[in-house]
Amino acid sequence: MSFEEFWQENKTFVLILLGGGVVFLTAWFVVTGSVEDEIRSNVAAARNHERKAKKLKLPSGALRRVETQLEELRDRLDMLQKELAYVPQPGFTLEGVGKSPDIHFNETLHRMLRDVVEVAASLDIRVSPDLGLHGVTPRTRKEMEWYLNGLDVVNRIGVAAIASQVETVEPITIQEYPKKRGGRRGERPFIEPVSVTFHARGGPAAIDSLLRGLQLPGARLVVTTARISSLEKPEGKKTSVFDEGLVGLDATVQALRVDPEGEPTKPAMARR
Repeated sequence: MSFEEFWQENKTFVLILLGGGVVFLTAWFVVTGSVEDEIRSNVAAARNHERKAKKLKLPSGALRRVETQLEELRDRLDMLQKELAYVPQPGFTLEGVGKSPDIHFNETLHRMLRDVVEVAASLDIRVSPDLGLHGVTPRTRKEMEWYLNGLDVVNRIGVAAIASQVETVEPITIQEYPKKRGGRRGERPFIEPVSVTFHARGGPAAIDSLLRGLQLPGARLVVTTARISSLEKPEGKKTSVFDEGLVGLDATVQALRVDPEGEPTKPAMARR
């Protein structure tokens, strides 16, 4: 069934749910942080089995069982990494860049202003021209790599917004580069998400299309929150329905940067 057919058949019901300025979570769009927890859990379990295999003198046959479990965990981890680990698009990394990092970073900004902000403006779509940086100027190579990855996420949001024909995507904010990284002992983190938050507004169908565009197979992005609210509630009037019109979307999207040599943290369920 197409979105248009669904909308015509269920318009009243959907409008009642959205009406009155009630904010609701689009849980069916949201991939939660359990993705990170599963990866961390598999890494921790694999390393735990490996340590046990090295330290203990196991009975006959037990070693083989441990090795089998370890191999299964490694296969599972490898599959998760291939499916979910973020891989930057060309130009949004310093890897293999021969020119000055500063020049490369500035060229990337100019390219996005031309190919995303200006193209969107030509279609009467406003995309925040600061691209989520809010005046931040990265100084070190690691900071530049971080913000280039963040710009990659912003670029994908902008492209999805243009394809979906929303009205605006602003403000946009790239998560600030973390000055302290890893655990208490300063370990390199196994998973280091780069988060981008944004607000978009448009018709229900456009917002629906935008969210779907961020979760296409191979996008390697995780939508951790997505909250939609009505922008059509009459001022000073309580109502349970509203005419078809604008809705607002507040969302957070993450690129899960994976460092195979990093140290996994405990899954959320185990943090007690």
